[in-house]
Amino acid sequence: MTIPYLQQVKQTNHSVHRLKIDVRSKIIATLLVVLACSFLVDLNQLFWFCLVCVLFLLILRPNRTFLKYSLATLPIITSLTIVSFFSFNPSPVIYKSVFYTTVHNNLSFALFSGLRSFLIAIFVLILINSEADFFEIIYGLDDLGMPELLTSLTFFTYRFFFLMQEELDRILEARSNRLYGERLRMNLESLKIIGNIIGSLLARSLRRAEWVSASLSARGFSGKLMHPHYPWTIQGILFFILIAFITIIIMIMGQISPIMCLKGLL
Repeated sequence: MTIPYLQQVKQTNHSVHRLKIDVRSKIIATLLVVLACSFLVDLNQLFWFCLVCVLFLLILRPNRTFLKYSLATLPIITSLTIVSFFSFNPSPVIYKSVFYTTVHNNLSFALFSGLRSFLIAIFVLILINSEADFFEIIYGLDDLGMPELLTSLTFFTYRFFFLMQEELDRILEARSNRLYGERLRMNLESLKIIGNIIGSLLARSLRRAEWVSASLSARGFSGKLMHPHYPWTIQGILFFILIAFITIIIMIMGQISPIMCLKGLL
């Protein structure tokens, strides 16, 4: 491989990097929107933030697994909605924010809380699935000044998740080979087998963690993740400014009904 070819590859990779939105801008914009959603009190505000969610989808373009992960959050959101419905008194709930005060009954408050939680989960999933590699998000958090201990723990936790999944697949495959593919039945004997599988997986994870710790100590790891640092991109700065401007407008004037806005335009 010649030197001019290597230089051409580096220039191509650099140009590709310059064209995409910087991950740090994505993280800051997502945190801003999630924080704003946490202070929503009115259904009209929630509708306007749904439009912001569509804008996120059109600009960041998450991969295909985004829809699967979004559907996976529905059982959790539904459970939280049911719990919130039975957690308040029958009297109306006065819900206050910085700009507005709204009165909800139990049912409307439970549905509003569920929709708001689902919208927050959607924003986070868009951020995660917009990057080809989750490690890029961890590196972005490190560049933004997140404590080194937290970034290192997040890095190794994410890596260990897939390692433990591989270990679990090996254990289940070994069990299937020994039992000729027989399925587990819900009885005392099957519960013992499940307990043995979980115990074996825990023991293997602890053993692997000790190996990784010894390997990192031998290589002089000090807790600081080493990764390439890239300059801020113009696309990322413009994306953050756009999202911040829209978020501020919605928080100030978001209680205006979208139906009334449409009637005014027509």
